[in-house]
Amino acid sequence: MKVIKRIRDQQEAKIIVSFLNANGIAAELLDGAMNSVLPVLPRGVRIAVPEDQEQTALALIEKAQSGELTIDEEDE
Repeated sequence: MKVIKRIRDQQEAKIIVSFLNANGIAAELLDGAMNSVLPVLPRGVRIAVPEDQEQTALALIEKAQSGELTIDEEDE
């Protein structure tokens, strides 16, 4: 597993992991148990993916953050 991102907000990290999982990436949230009492910690939590999925995961995150991904109106 390769750490691709460190997020201070546990809820945001969970959303990113769920998004990656929904798109076929075997992402995992590391350090989540340490963060269960306090939702925000200075060191944050780590998001890790299999090394062979690193580039795809990073590209998906970048597209989502840039607003490039949209919901297909036909799927609604």
